[in-house]
Amino acid sequence: MFQLYLRIQKKHWWFVTKRSIVIDFIQRYLPGKTRPKILDIGCGSGLMLNALEEIGQVSGMDMSEDAIGFCREIFSGQIKKGFLPNNIPYPKNNFDLVVALDVIEHVEDDVAALAAIRDHVVDGGKAIVTVPACKFLWSEHDIVNAHKRRYNLKELTSKLQASGFVIEKISYFNTLLFPVILVVRAVNNLLKRKSKLDGETMAVPNILLNGLLMRIFGLEKYFLRFCDLPPFGVSLIAVVRR
Repeated sequence: MFQLYLRIQKKHWWFVTKRSIVIDFIQRYLPGKTRPKILDIGCGSGLMLNALEEIGQVSGMDMSEDAIGFCREIFSGQIKKGFLPNNIPYPKNNFDLVVALDVIEHVEDDVAALAAIRDHVVDGGKAIVTVPACKFLWSEHDIVNAHKRRYNLKELTSKLQASGFVIEKISYFNTLLFPVILVVRAVNNLLKRKSKLDGETMAVPNILLNGLLMRIFGLEKYFLRFCDLPPFGVSLIAVVRR
């Protein structure tokens, strides 16, 4: 299963572009650090591990034994089983950067989860967090993926600050394609289409459409270097500092 996920995620416009945006954020907000220590929380199929390894010394964490087993086949670094907020199996005050990409929406106590992440970052260290945004986008997709919530910017800002982080950058993203995704989600909800947590729902669009979506979404990497995107989007991204 994870082999299928990874193969699709390496090509799918959403995963490819999100990875590119996250790496760009790391390079801009963690400059000049030689081989920083990085923790990928919720490493899943391992999509980010090898990309992060080009930047620093990477460790992974996931709550799934299957995910950990697969990641160990494709990644030579340390990966441990754990979960938020009470079981991060690494020392506190240990990492220069923690990434939690589409993770905290799965946790009941998200403030405690963010505080636990903060505890594992060194003083002055950073975390990058992404979450699904806009509650009116809630759909069967969220239910199947065991999301507890979707966020707005004010809510995520408040929870990041409540956990003790200082916010350096926070913005919606996947904004340019928002109208299309809104219509698709609305139609799926209206027709009561069921989602499945398998490769069928993660299929890569045909090469022309996938390339077009990647180019459109990819523009946001450059916009985000200079400004925050408008107050809506499919997701939110934040860079925070301990």
